[in-house]
Amino acid sequence: MTGAAIEITDLRFAYGEQTVLESVTLAVAPGEIYGVVGADGAGKTTLLQLAVGQLLPRAGRITVLGRDATDPALRSQIAYMPQGFGLYRDLSVQENLDFFADLHDLPRAVAKPRIAELLARTGLAGFEYRRAANLSGGMMQKLALACALVSQPRAMFLEEPTTGVDPVSRRAFWRLLNGVRAEGVAILYATANMDEAERCDRVGLLNAGRLERQGTPLELTRHANAPLVGVSGSTARRRRAELLAWPMVQLAFPVGRQLRVWLDAEGSLAEFQARLRALDAELTAQLLQPTLQDAALRELALAEAKRPGEFSTQAD
Repeated sequence: MTGAAIEITDLRFAYGEQTVLESVTLAVAPGEIYGVVGADGAGKTTLLQLAVGQLLPRAGRITVLGRDATDPALRSQIAYMPQGFGLYRDLSVQENLDFFADLHDLPRAVAKPRIAELLARTGLAGFEYRRAANLSGGMMQKLALACALVSQPRAMFLEEPTTGVDPVSRRAFWRLLNGVRAEGVAILYATANMDEAERCDRVGLLNAGRLERQGTPLELTRHANAPLVGVSGSTARRRRAELLAWPMVQLAFPVGRQLRVWLDAEGSLAEFQARLRALDAELTAQLLQPTLQDAALRELALAEAKRPGEFSTQAD
């Protein structure tokens, strides 16, 4: 991508003989949020650690803002929020912000108005003297974001920053993040949450260290090019194994009380409904518009079928 702020090319990494990332290529433009979506163990944490220069790749290249990811000159231009971001819980909100300003060698004349702006922007004004340990989960994440923004980074790397945060606080965090994006900051965002993935400009589906598919959330939902059918009824989930034995059925995922069934590309909804009625008259089937989660589960399950591993096709 021309003008990319973050560019990863043919990246490979392994711990000893265990391959963690294989042939990963992606790019993030200024003002773009790129979501790396994958289950635990997919390689998200390792990818971000490589992108900020904490680890060295076995092969491939990573450039951030036109420099090699390990270049010390980048430290003042990037921000990294690992999962469980390391705030000092015994320090107050103000003391944490002052500490991060000192860490980045910001002159007091620059740091003071910057911190005041961040306190107002995050809704933490008025809580300056509250200890971080006494903040709610949502407020703690706001403080973590404020600390990351003290140095006015041009690229950010966020690892599942809203894990354990309630939905209201998560939405507030994303409003702040959208404001950061609007300022032209490139954001590489690792998550296992499909609702968050749908908020990203583009998404890469990471499975067993490989990017299986990349694109906008809409592009990924349209890529499936196969009918998705919702099967409802009290026995729907119990019929999964039987439906999977039908030639026209490609995949079937339990979601809540429903069974979501992917037909093959040539599958006929009318034929499926007729067979379903013959199997169990209480079951009904209707065509669904796939969500990003539907498309991602399908993509990863098909990839896993070609390359057997630990991915589960359960979506309870």
